[in-house]
Amino acid sequence: MILFIVLQVDTTKIIFKGKSLVYLADSNKIILIDSAYVKRGNIELYSDTIEYYTQNKVVKAKPKFELIIDTSKIIGDSLIYFLDTQNGLAFNTKNYVQKGWLNSNELYKLKGDTIYVQNGYFTTCNLDTPHSAFYGTEMLAIRNNMAYVKNVVLKIRGIPVLYAPIWMFPLKEQRSSGFLPPSFGFNTIDGKYIRNIAFYWAINNYMDATFFIDIVERQGIRSGIYFVYNVYKKLNGSVNFNFSNDFIFQGVRRRYALEGNHNQEFYKFRTSSRFSIVSDQSYFQDYAENKNQWLKTETYSFIQISRSFFFGSFSSNFDYTKNLITNQSNSNLPNLIIGFNSFSIFGIIISQNSSFNHNVFTDSLNNTYRNLNFNYDLSLSRPINLLPNLKLSNSIALPLKLKRSYLDSLWNGNLTMNYSSSISTTIFGRSIFSIWKIQKFYHDITPSIGISYSRGLIYINSDTIPKNFNYTYSISNQFAIKYNDKRYSIGALNLSGSYNPQNQFPFSPLSINLILPRFLNISASFSTTYDYYTKSFSQILGNFSYSQTIFGYNISSSLSTPQNILSFSISGKLSNKWSFSYSFSRDLNLGVLQGQSISLKRDLHEWSADISYSSIGIFSSYDFRIYLIAIPEIKITRGLLNLFFPLE
Repeated sequence: MILFIVLQVDTTKIIFKGKSLVYLADSNKIILIDSAYVKRGNIELYSDTIEYYTQNKVVKAKPKFELIIDTSKIIGDSLIYFLDTQNGLAFNTKNYVQKGWLNSNELYKLKGDTIYVQNGYFTTCNLDTPHSAFYGTEMLAIRNNMAYVKNVVLKIRGIPVLYAPIWMFPLKEQRSSGFLPPSFGFNTIDGKYIRNIAFYWAINNYMDATFFIDIVERQGIRSGIYFVYNVYKKLNGSVNFNFSNDFIFQGVRRRYALEGNHNQEFYKFRTSSRFSIVSDQSYFQDYAENKNQWLKTETYSFIQISRSFFFGSFSSNFDYTKNLITNQSNSNLPNLIIGFNSFSIFGIIISQNSSFNHNVFTDSLNNTYRNLNFNYDLSLSRPINLLPNLKLSNSIALPLKLKRSYLDSLWNGNLTMNYSSSISTTIFGRSIFSIWKIQKFYHDITPSIGISYSRGLIYINSDTIPKNFNYTYSISNQFAIKYNDKRYSIGALNLSGSYNPQNQFPFSPLSINLILPRFLNISASFSTTYDYYTKSFSQILGNFSYSQTIFGYNISSSLSTPQNILSFSISGKLSNKWSFSYSFSRDLNLGVLQGQSISLKRDLHEWSADISYSSIGIFSSYDFRIYLIAIPEIKITRGLLNLFFPLE
């Protein structure tokens, strides 16, 4: 029979449950025996036997207990707990703290969400005998914040592999302010270093900032701030500023980098900006962790303002780029584009747009060249369906181009007229037979013939443009198949050319374009021209790509011509525990390897080990790390091992 008692003490209800209850009036003690349970507010206690002292509100539980405070849970052999102060002492405990279990011989529950442990260990392994654990003489864990450990020893299979006098790691599940764990290490370029001595500041729900300091033996001190903001549907962006005093033979060299972006919408105007400013050309090579940044040699800034109106759209770009090696710079201040909505009058579609550009170029000798460009394009088109499958298209374009360089005092340019007319139809081909599982073949042919004519109308301080008249022709072929009652496109072949009776060689080279959409994991596109008179093809332009999963391995490759750049990648599992990936890019014309990367990954239960090598151009690097999957911030890296056991 389970007894159920509710006491009212200081307006706080205390609920008791148990199969047996003993009340000792002299000592003001209640003893609950067998399936004992006590609850007060957000505190719940389960145990075999619970003793409750009503006068000082103390509970004792043994031989096994489970203490729940909100979402925090502590289990162990015995417990003494003060309900008012929420302090307590427990023995042989196991406490889940967000990302793992904190085990101890003695555990002190301090007020709030703080736990103090003597001679305990932390592990993310849920086995009774964990594969790995962090042992420490003293531990302080603050729920949803940080854990601090003194004299920490990492043991794997009971074997000590790493020691640190003090260590800390995050226990946060949600963003909140606090210090981030630093990383220690050594390499031949930097010497000993401590990186990411950082503080994360969660300013509010819309923005946060990270302040950090790197201390590098052979380079100096580097500090910075990374600021991020995001106000839903209004504005967002980030700013990353780094400053360092590098040690060099002549003294101290000050270096910096400022990068960021900003996006905002106000009064229906959309603004987008980006910028990247560095102190010198080798900054990225010295500091960038992403190998794709190793070859960066430019600084830039860019801002765009745009808006849609009832009549069309407006866009204004301002940009500046400087090459840190050649010292050349190029800017557009500004580049304006106004596009007008197309409209139809008596079936005639009218389209128009205009643009203005102010370009400034500075060469390596600091000579400046300025150019002003203005373009206005007006086009009229009228498609006519003569028959259900016969279409006539007519269009007239009137482009106006004006230009003025810094050497000229006058504008120069021209207004031309371009007229074209073509007639086309589509012939639908269907097979009456099937092959294997292919139910039907499709071949749609769209031939087109027409004329084009162009001439100059107005010349402004420029030479005249000769008239040009051509007959045009083209044939578009679409190929498809029917498989499992579905139609799949397998390719397109387009041929086009022109004929000018006034030229010595009237037939232009035949343009050939072949497109193979992704089918059976293969896609490709090729283009070339054929000269009727020399009976030869020009250089083939195109690319080929292939991707497939074979026996669990993902394989992909691509080839682009005429650059003849071959890219290849493969990834997959070598065993249940080992996986790998490899990729390379090779210039077949020069016979050189542009870049490659290889990585191996080993599953170590709650840990994971990565070994990687990568190169791009003349730069290369290799690294390895062993990290805790639940808390990636806890890791052993190449640099950390070099600190204790120099490998270089």
